[in-house]
Amino acid sequence: MGTNTTTEKPSGAEKIAALAISFAAGWVAQKVVEKVWAKSTGGLSHNIDDDDARVASLVTFSAVSAIAATLTQVLAKRGSKRVVARFAAPAKQLSND
Repeated sequence: MGTNTTTEKPSGAEKIAALAISFAAGWVAQKVVEKVWAKSTGGLSHNIDDDDARVASLVTFSAVSAIAATLTQVLAKRGSKRVVARFAAPAKQLSND
């Protein structure tokens, strides 16, 4: 009631920046999970087609990957908002001058 908050829709550039940041963060997270998994287990045995892979190993890898993906998504969304706000602030300041 007492607060008047306006939400502006993100521009095309802001959407592209958010998408690029999310994509890059997801790719990095995937590589980190694979490296850590390989070092801790001695190899990448999370391939579904691998007959030697144990179900527990597949489930554990899936859980670790899902946690990493969720954290990456949340952090990338927050980070992209900060980056977009940082780039949008000078543009808004110039348009107000």
